[in-house]
Amino acid sequence: MFDSLSNQVLSSLSDISTNPIALTVFGIIAVLIVLLLLATVFPFWRKALVNLHILEQDEQPSSLLLWVVTVVVIVKLTQTFLVQPFIVDGGSMLPTFHNKEFLLVDKLSYRLHAPHRGDVAIFRLYEGDTNPYTGKYLIKRVIGLPGERVVVHNGVTTIYNKTHPEGFQIDESFVTSKDTTKDVDVTLDDHHYFMMGDNRTQSYDSRDWGPLDASSMRGQVLFRLYPLSVASYEPGRFTYTK
Repeated sequence: MFDSLSNQVLSSLSDISTNPIALTVFGIIAVLIVLLLLATVFPFWRKALVNLHILEQDEQPSSLLLWVVTVVVIVKLTQTFLVQPFIVDGGSMLPTFHNKEFLLVDKLSYRLHAPHRGDVAIFRLYEGDTNPYTGKYLIKRVIGLPGERVVVHNGVTTIYNKTHPEGFQIDESFVTSKDTTKDVDVTLDDHHYFMMGDNRTQSYDSRDWGPLDASSMRGQVLFRLYPLSVASYEPGRFTYTK
């Protein structure tokens, strides 16, 4: 359990280092914490913070320091274990998701159950030795589950599993742009998923870099908050019965 918690914390810190906005915010907060620590010891620094209107005349640096640290801890715990913001980058999920849409990702559900076929999931890609997207966050749809054989031929996806050893073609009515050039036949082991973008002609996905390790999953899309005109709960989720 300790190792798992440590991995989550390290992963969260790694996320900060790869996000310019998060890195800037974290830097500002870090400078503020250092200034407040100095102000608790040296009157000069406390006076300077009062002059900058960071502290009130009768406010103790330690009280503001405690408040800042508490907020940072709560935000990071929430982002690490519960909910994380995500901005869509690119058109690989058109027409379901568009570039620059602002999403909230549910990180708790996948700790309680495995991803379902049809989920729109966020993951961090590490597959492929020369993958240009290594270390980046991607958004794709869960198509193949662990233990299944996935065959993509002429733009049609067929799944073979224990329940349907003869195979069945999955409903992909959410796909409006099919790709008939990428044929794949792969059998997944017990900890890999097959991921594809809804915009098949532009999506760089498991057809290119292979199955996704379960440990790379970060969560499923819970809310679309922006644009407000398309704000919704679990947008794009497609429920399969098979």
